[in-house]
Amino acid sequence: MKSTLLFLLLLCLAGAAVAQSPSPLRLSGVPSDTSLTSHVVWRATSLANYPPDTLALSTFQPLTQVPTTTRDSLYWLRLELWNDSPQAGRWVLYPPAGNDQVDVYIAYDSLGTWQHQRVGDMEPYWKVAYRYNNSLLPFSIPARTRAALLLKFRNNYQPAPNLQVRLLTQRGLEKDFWDSYSPGNLGIYTSVLILGAVFSIFLFVVFLYLKTTDRLYLYYALYLGGVVIYFSLKTGSVFWLGHYLSPSLRTLINEPIQLVYMGLYIRFSMGLLRIQEYDKPLWSFLNVFWKGLILYGVGVLVAVGLVWRREFDVRLFTVDRVVLLLFNLVMLARIIQKNRSPVLPYFLAGNIFFIAGVILATLGSLMVFKVQGISPINYFQIGVLAEIMCFSFALGFNVRLLAQERTENQKAYIQQLHLNQDITEQANAELQEKLSERTKEVMAMSEALQAQKEANLRSEFEFQLADMEMQALRAQMNPHFIFNSLNTIRYFVLNNENDKASDYLGKFSRLLRMVLQNSRENTISLSEELEALRLYLEIEARRFGDSFDYRLEVPEHMDTDALVVPPLLLQPFVENAIWHGLLHSTKPEKVLTIRLVEEEDACLFLIEDNGIGREKAREMKSKSASRNKSFGMQITHKRVELFNRNFSAQIHIQVADVVTPQGEVAGTRVEIRYQLAE
Repeated sequence: MKSTLLFLLLLCLAGAAVAQSPSPLRLSGVPSDTSLTSHVVWRATSLANYPPDTLALSTFQPLTQVPTTTRDSLYWLRLELWNDSPQAGRWVLYPPAGNDQVDVYIAYDSLGTWQHQRVGDMEPYWKVAYRYNNSLLPFSIPARTRAALLLKFRNNYQPAPNLQVRLLTQRGLEKDFWDSYSPGNLGIYTSVLILGAVFSIFLFVVFLYLKTTDRLYLYYALYLGGVVIYFSLKTGSVFWLGHYLSPSLRTLINEPIQLVYMGLYIRFSMGLLRIQEYDKPLWSFLNVFWKGLILYGVGVLVAVGLVWRREFDVRLFTVDRVVLLLFNLVMLARIIQKNRSPVLPYFLAGNIFFIAGVILATLGSLMVFKVQGISPINYFQIGVLAEIMCFSFALGFNVRLLAQERTENQKAYIQQLHLNQDITEQANAELQEKLSERTKEVMAMSEALQAQKEANLRSEFEFQLADMEMQALRAQMNPHFIFNSLNTIRYFVLNNENDKASDYLGKFSRLLRMVLQNSRENTISLSEELEALRLYLEIEARRFGDSFDYRLEVPEHMDTDALVVPPLLLQPFVENAIWHGLLHSTKPEKVLTIRLVEEEDACLFLIEDNGIGREKAREMKSKSASRNKSFGMQITHKRVELFNRNFSAQIHIQVADVVTPQGEVAGTRVEIRYQLAE
């Protein structure tokens, strides 16, 4: 507020001092474009505080030559204009470019009439009178009126203020526009056209991303968005962003926005070329680099805002462009060497256009060559647009490849479905066949199990039947043996051989007890069988008056307790040898031999007599009226048959005549082979 009051006071003093100013410039005779250098006086002051004599005429000096200026001071210009014509006029004050802010104070003859306006490179376009130039200041002077002008120049960003002010008439303004800006319209139109093209591609890529959610489109859209913002900043006041955005803010974000979209460009290129698939080390490096580049852009934004010097921005811009250009060339060489992506030609073409645009823009800035109406930035914009078009073609080609791949995958999927269907049908057929076979097997197994069950039941029934039959046979065997033994006792009694009858009866009772006890069992030990056989032989030998001799030969090492045999296995054959072989023999020595032979898997029982032989025994039997004499042998053979059927051990009986070397029959030999169970 104090500064404003001071300025008002100074302006009042200026109005009062108009008569003491240098000779006023008569406006009636000025040309359309007039330099005011020889019509102004100037002075410099410090930035912090204005001295009390700031506007004192004595402190100003004529501007005979342009002084060396710096941003560390404020620069003041004073001049007086006189509209000596009978009509009011309109003129344009034109401080040149290169000035951040120029404050213009205008005081007329009347102390109550004054104006203040600001122009300059950092003044927004929407605040100034002319949209295409923010350094032009139009003003009016009534007829026959003088006006005192006070100009204050202050630079913070630009290195030094430019004090060469010009005065334009309306005709001069039109001529200046056509001379200075109209030739550049081609460049402006080119910028707007390129901006519109890039913005259209940006919208399309955003649409693709929203439809596909593919991050490749996201990074490309962000890159295009950065390019759109950057190009909008370079269209000046033509585009709405440049018109409404403060020039200081545009200057602040100019370099960072380029670094950010360059980082996004790198990330997009990584996905477009599928670098991770072809070159993993490069992928790892670029994955860090693009993020670092964006962070660096943020750092540049802060640094530019803090330093706020054009020289710093120029040096930073130069270093960044050199580094990024070299990086781009090195990465291109690596990508050409390692990458085999089908979109690589499009990528290389786009980079060639981009590098060509950068080179042409640089040469144009250095005034190496110049094309009428085209600014250096247009070369860069054309190169970027060509690059974007190549990338768009690459994306289109990539979409085509993906579509072809999707079609091939669909065909392969359909073929796989058909193949799966065939496999399924074949598997179902095989499964049905196997199921049928398995069903048959199960049914066969069921039938076999049923048959086995029936066989087991039948076998068990037959075993029980055979056991009952054997018991019946043993029951028949016992009465037969008892009958023969009682006949012997009767014989002794009738012959009054009471001692023999008593001895016989004692041994007979012991034998009878053993026979009755053993007849309850299916098998007994061989030792029990041999003990009963000895008792029987003693009884029979006593019965027949010791008319025959017998020998029972058992190997000493033979374990008769461990070997089991059917009960009464040997007795019927011994009885048959005595009754049908020895008793009818006329030989003086009648001998019965029972010998046991132990083999590896069998036990052999040999019963041999030197009786009359089988033939004579049959003859004598046929002459006999009794048919009961062979009943014991019949029972024995039936018992052996049932034993072989029900037990794993097997008994084989072989009967043969004993023949002398002369061919005469000398007796009978019974061979009983008892095959042990495995």
